[in-house]
Amino acid sequence: MKKKYSNIIIVAVFIIGLSLLLYPTIANKWNTYRQSKLISNYDAKVEELKKAGKIDYEKEWKNARDYNSALVPMILPDSFAIADAKEEKDRFYESCLNITGDGIMGMVEIPKIDVELPIYHYTTEEVLKNAAGHLEGSSLPVGGKSTHSVISAHRGLPSAILFTDLDKMKKGDHFMIHVLDDILCYEVDRISIVKPEDTSDLNVEKGKDLMTLLTCTPYGVNTERLLVRGHRVPYKEAYSSEKDSSISLETNYILWVVIGLLLTAALIGGMYVRERKKKHEA
Repeated sequence: MKKKYSNIIIVAVFIIGLSLLLYPTIANKWNTYRQSKLISNYDAKVEELKKAGKIDYEKEWKNARDYNSALVPMILPDSFAIADAKEEKDRFYESCLNITGDGIMGMVEIPKIDVELPIYHYTTEEVLKNAAGHLEGSSLPVGGKSTHSVISAHRGLPSAILFTDLDKMKKGDHFMIHVLDDILCYEVDRISIVKPEDTSDLNVEKGKDLMTLLTCTPYGVNTERLLVRGHRVPYKEAYSSEKDSSISLETNYILWVVIGLLLTAALIGGMYVRERKKKHEA
């Protein structure tokens, strides 16, 4: 009877451990599917509206550029610290780059780390746990001289990769913003780690067309901010093949499942040998 209970405990421990190991993999697969579905649904809605003649791209570009021109120079807040602090919504801001009415501005593509995420207005927790958010107060992501847009996403969530591998970006890498009927391309020219309250690197620089990808760092600690800044360059399809072939320890969930299974097998094997040894000695 004692042996029976021991076997049940071993099996239970194995199942619980396997479930914990598989959760990040399954959750991330689901979120990746959901993100791709959001993007494909957005594209389908845009195509439908285009065919119906309901999109005035010239007006949409003008509204976004007018918004950027009207921005008052300010010290930008930390996108994570104020994620849900804003009570009053800016209706004009929400109407810009919102052609499908669901809050999606467009999509950020980072070939180097194989990331494609929808970009929403604001950086609320609801947005950041599933996608990327545009930091209100920074320029809308439509490019142009004397603009600096900031796109933010979480890092290290067990259920979604998001910007987890952003630290792999190097100077000279490229990322793209798919917005309205255009693709804007940016070449990384500055990578910095700053305190959350230090947002000076996010300021507009006269005459420059800048974009910064922002997330937390160090991995799992999140006490500082990682800023990956790029300047506008002509888009080339070749940039879409810049994928990093190295293994990411943070996002390679299958690797951790294999390691976990090996450790579990070693533990169970050790318990089995111990029981056999006790039985032999008896």
